[in-house]
Amino acid sequence: FGFLVVILFISLSYWQFNSYLQDKEKIQKIIDTENPILVTISDLYTNNQEIIFEYNNVQIIDGAELDIVKTWYLRSRVHNGENGYHLVTLYKHNISKRNILVKNGWVPLDKNIDKTFLNKDILFIGRLVNYDTKTFGQDDIPNSEYLFRVDKEFLENETQTNLPNFYITLTKSCGSGVECINLTDPYDAPHLSYSFQWLFFAICLIIVIFRKNKII
Repeated sequence: FGFLVVILFISLSYWQFNSYLQDKEKIQKIIDTENPILVTISDLYTNNQEIIFEYNNVQIIDGAELDIVKTWYLRSRVHNGENGYHLVTLYKHNISKRNILVKNGWVPLDKNIDKTFLNKDILFIGRLVNYDTKTFGQDDIPNSEYLFRVDKEFLENETQTNLPNFYITLTKSCGSGVECINLTDPYDAPHLSYSFQWLFFAICLIIVIFRKNKII
């Protein structure tokens, strides 16, 4: 039984170390793409991997031609220790009729924002981000103004639209009453410390097992 626990501790250590490497790679991608690339809504629907890839920094040059279709509040988001939501907006280009999903930024629980900002203050500069993967947990509710995740399939079914392969998280000029999101924050977790912690527990347990069996 003891060795099964050792294997569990080592597995947890490996999982945390792998998470650390993934987060490090994501942060490096963000750092390496500081200057925004000018793109159009139509560009986001292409498979041009030179400009359309996760965390690339882009600016939508035809953002002035976007109309709001619907907004949602992404639940349980914390900013500087304060609970709130992430404001998510679906836009439609008034010429091409193509859609784009934008995470505008963080808003407080009372949602005390002037929604007129959505058409006048945004420069549409941000990072391309993959949609969330549906896992265990509460499902999003149709016809609700709240979301638990940015689920591409759910949002397409909810609005009867087609969305590009990435949505945009704004990083500048996010609007009046909206705080821009620092994308590196979620990837600054202490995974490496946890990895060493689980490895230390595994080593300690191995020593206890060896001594109990008079191997050392």
